Amino acid sequence: MRLIDPLRRAFRWHRRGIAALLLAVAVLSGLAAVGPRSSGGVAVVVAARTVPGGATLTPSDLTVALLPPQAVPEGAEGDPGQLVGRTVVVDVPVRQALTASVLLDGVGGVGPGLLALPVTFGTTGAVALLRTGQRIDVLGASAAGSGFGVIAAGVRVVAIAPSDAGLLGGTDPSLVLLEVTAAQAAAVAAAMSVSGLSFALR
Repeated sequence: MRLIDPLRRAFRWHRRGIAALLLAVAVLSGLAAVGPRSSGGVAVVVAARTVPGGATLTPSDLTVALLPPQAVPEGAEGDPGQLVGRTVVVDVPVRQALTASVLLDGVGGVGPGLLALPVTFGTTGAVALLRTGQRIDVLGASAAGSGFGVIAAGVRVVAIAPSDAGLLGGTDPSLVLLEVTAAQAAAVAAAMSVSGLSFALR
């Protein structure tokens, strides 16, 4: 008892200091536990707002988020400056990472040996039925003058211009970018010089 009583009195006198010391230890322990996780984040460019397919990326469309390494998608970019001026081929929801697969010249662009051909359709209202990645038959006047028919079958829609701006800087909302062969591009261009184009859904 003689030994315990002095210890009790010392604890009462210094209890505030001891409590402060314990609090400091707890805070430091928490920081040590959180620090490694937060410092392991990877900077990834994500959409600051929903970006419609066919839109050209501007600085206000982009922001940077820290993601855990295991959550970083393949082809993600960390520098917004590398993406400004690029065109997305699909709608990009807010907070989604920008990867090569959603960019015009990335995996989602045109395939090897193929061309990206911008066209306008006479049936402007029908363009609302199109979706990026969809395959269509392009209809127009045949080069032989034998009437109106399929001039490019099974071509893929790469991008569709948003309603407030053209894909290549114009303002025509019916502008559509198609993935075609060189022969199909020539046939479509020839048809456009004669009459308007239409399309059929597959």
